[in-house]
Amino acid sequence: MNLLLDDFPCCLNGIPIDTDYRRMVQFELLLLDDTVPAADKMLLAPGLIFLKPTPDLQKAWDGLLWYYRCGQEPEENKQENYCTKRMYDFEQDAQRIYTAFLQEYQIDLQKEPLHWFKFHTLLVNLPHDSPFGQIMYYRTVNLAQLKGEERKHAMRMQSRFALDRPKATTQAQRDMEFLARIEQRRKYLQAQLDRKRGEMNGS
Repeated sequence: MNLLLDDFPCCLNGIPIDTDYRRMVQFELLLLDDTVPAADKMLLAPGLIFLKPTPDLQKAWDGLLWYYRCGQEPEENKQENYCTKRMYDFEQDAQRIYTAFLQEYQIDLQKEPLHWFKFHTLLVNLPHDSPFGQIMYYRTVNLAQLKGEERKHAMRMQSRFALDRPKATTQAQRDMEFLARIEQRRKYLQAQLDRKRGEMNGS
């Protein structure tokens, strides 16, 4: 997909979607959650963005992954030196990301319901000389290409800003978190329904 030529998608497989970047933030957190079985992720994920039922789960999942990648090819199909290290974490870096958008783009993420494609493009292309841009650079830089003091400094920065590994949880905690996610989604859908009803009554 060419962002200069193609419009940001508002539907997948003919089904309208919620394009708010927060839905894909939730999706990525779900993907990284080792406490949720893969089968449950496939069942839960489509409900994050599809605004209508998806009869074909596999087709919905494939469309969701395409959307999550912003219409780009999977990483394994790219050049061998393509960086696969994680640049950011939506939980650990939440304050940094919010601050970066406000400082670099004058975008208040609490007020701007950005399309996922726009949000992600701006995030991964933050200026390298910005505070969070520097952090993402050091997390993903290839140390083998650096020498001397530059390499030592990069190693120190990688250690300083390393992303934490998921913490182990008990089954009871996982069950509570799972129910909390379901309840959060239910409240979101109810709010969307109430808003649509309000718009219909107002017209």
